Amino acid sequence: MSSQGEYGGLTRRTMLKASGVAAGAAAVGGCLSMFDQEDPPVASIQDAEIAYGNCWMCCHDCSQKAYVNDGTVVDITGVDGNPRGSAGPGTEGTLCPKGLNQLDKTHDPDRIKQPYIREDGELREASWEEAFEYTAERLEAFDEEHGAETFLDAGSWAETPIFRHIWRDLYGTPERIGRGVHVCAGPTFVAGGMMGVGSNNRMPDYQNSEYLIMWGRNPFSSFAGQFEPKGILEAVEKNGATLVTIDPQHTQTVQKSDTWLPIKPRTDGALALAMGQVIIEEELYDEEFVEEWTYGFDAYREAVDGKTPEWAAEITGLDPDDIREVAIGFAEAAPQAGISIWTGTAQVGNGWKAAQNITALNGLVGNVDRPGGLRMWQSASPADPFEVQGIDLPNNAEGKEPALRKYEEYEEYPVRHVETIAHNLVPEMVENGHINGIYCHHDMPLKDGNAQGWLEAIEEMELVIAVDAYWNGITRNADVVFADATQLEKDTIGYGSWNSYSQHTWITGGKAAVEPQYDTKPDFDILVGIAEAMGWGEYFPWEDHEAFIDDQLSAFDLSLEELSSGDRNYELIDEYPYEQWKDGDGPAFRFDLDQVPPFVAAAEETGMDTAPEWVPPGTYGDELSEEYPLEFYDTRAVYFSHGSDQALDRLTEKYAERHDLEDREYRGNYLVINPRDAEPRGIETGEMVTVESETGAGELMAYVSERTQPGFVTTVYGYGEGSLRPDDEGMNSMKVHDTQMDPITGQPDRHVAVDVHGGDG
Repeated sequence: MSSQGEYGGLTRRTMLKASGVAAGAAAVGGCLSMFDQEDPPVASIQDAEIAYGNCWMCCHDCSQKAYVNDGTVVDITGVDGNPRGSAGPGTEGTLCPKGLNQLDKTHDPDRIKQPYIREDGELREASWEEAFEYTAERLEAFDEEHGAETFLDAGSWAETPIFRHIWRDLYGTPERIGRGVHVCAGPTFVAGGMMGVGSNNRMPDYQNSEYLIMWGRNPFSSFAGQFEPKGILEAVEKNGATLVTIDPQHTQTVQKSDTWLPIKPRTDGALALAMGQVIIEEELYDEEFVEEWTYGFDAYREAVDGKTPEWAAEITGLDPDDIREVAIGFAEAAPQAGISIWTGTAQVGNGWKAAQNITALNGLVGNVDRPGGLRMWQSASPADPFEVQGIDLPNNAEGKEPALRKYEEYEEYPVRHVETIAHNLVPEMVENGHINGIYCHHDMPLKDGNAQGWLEAIEEMELVIAVDAYWNGITRNADVVFADATQLEKDTIGYGSWNSYSQHTWITGGKAAVEPQYDTKPDFDILVGIAEAMGWGEYFPWEDHEAFIDDQLSAFDLSLEELSSGDRNYELIDEYPYEQWKDGDGPAFRFDLDQVPPFVAAAEETGMDTAPEWVPPGTYGDELSEEYPLEFYDTRAVYFSHGSDQALDRLTEKYAERHDLEDREYRGNYLVINPRDAEPRGIETGEMVTVESETGAGELMAYVSERTQPGFVTTVYGYGEGSLRPDDEGMNSMKVHDTQMDPITGQPDRHVAVDVHGGDG
């Protein structure tokens, strides 16, 4: 791995100096602090050229400013005022440890340095021309033998949109699996859409809020851009906002909170109903908004009837007075009150009702698209480069039914009414011959659920095409491996929604800081190379990715060169108002989903009500038992992103140091276990332990701490079998997982019943 001495250090640009929040930022710790090391030599920075770009390590476009000296990136920082990487105008932009370690990643000698193809069962080095020709031959043979409709597009992390056009429009597969709904937070995203607020039901208007609830979220360690923790700090500092965290674990966000509700896992839905009961009983709900702009309130009122804080306390383990206090505080601050939810309440079998019950609180207090509440974020709309060039793309997937809805083998799965695929069902589809190949781009499906099933499925598939910068469980088992460039070696453009500018859409972009290292290529060039080898070159007339991006930017009368020149690489585009729902047709918010036919069909098969309700743990997913009495869950850390960074030594060292275990040779993940669970099992910090479920097991190092509640054990995901680290050190958290999932969206249920044994147990 690259040493920090070879390529210089990272400047520490960590404090929010503007807007009076420097003191708060200094206390943030893990999320905004960078690595403790020397600054790079002054000469290397003074003589360096500047290149702007976007960090894509967790696909949220925090802007980056790279310092390049003789073709080497010697330093990298954030960009001041960036919509995703700062707290807004006049504030400093930063990068988190994941983003900063692009510097290491770009010049890492352990990267995949060139393409590979499989011959006689073994991967061998190949030229790009050879790899493209080989891929085209295999794709054509695959279509003839199995049909293109059985090829799965898993291009989640591509920095270019053309992968959809390659696989859907040109190759003709309707099978697509993405991160958001399928493996990240399906109940959160889909419930929000059905209830009228879209997937943005997870992202409040931080800076303008006076009361913020982080519900199953830890944005001071795991965030969708630096603007999240910075926005929270600004709300606290400027508005005197109250910060509440609802989480089974004592996290970095808990440390900054006014109130911590250490809820029992998988009981969030009960807490949300009790809060609604209090708000209605105290007549604190927004009567005008509810009566004029919502649907199904009578069903909601009936759902919360009798669900008192005392009732919820028995289920959640919380104090009823604390439940009542938070409910009243939230309602009294509304509409300048927001709730942030994401994976923590979604990655459970009863996550659908948790998401519906929590989201309903926003409609109840009328904070929908109002300052400080649940903002209905808008995105800038770039031009379609194919339309700009007058290219009429075919749709060769048209009329092809996805396997989940086509075959009777899947009629037992209600998810088929709402989604076209489910991550945990892919191995079954492979076994049934309904999926026979995959294109996987910088993703890690082996870590996203049903790991053993996916490992076997990858081996069984007829054709596996991988695009990645590192060797991992997919690339090692692929038929074709394309060596992907890193973010610093690519031209990029971003135009997301939520950000630190509450009333503006925005775009950000930049040109590659350095040429692709070794014999690697950006994903745009890889996909165009595949297209040309398949005879589809006429659909891609652009000379390079910059020309493609320029066509996108033509909607704003900009070029990538213009966007990334000067002292920043972002532009604010259109201004849009609050209360956008006033211009819409129908209700702004739905409490009851009986008007949504796909959900009605799925709910009927699962026995769910269309209105909010309490669904106990184990109704869907695992129940704890005498044999498996502990609840296991995997979490995120600021150092890692979806399994893509764990090969980098600097990040792994920081993770070990955080647990005071840097003196051990072990560099895997740690099992956090409460002393009350560790002591009777004879487990101490630093000992290797085995986590075992009904269907699998894994070994990792114990970390005994009251950070997690009794009966609840956690680890950071992304390690173990199939990981980037060559020795697979640590535990693949999904090795104990089988097919548990939310029945409505197919979201993998990452809460698993386990027991933990000492190393000799």
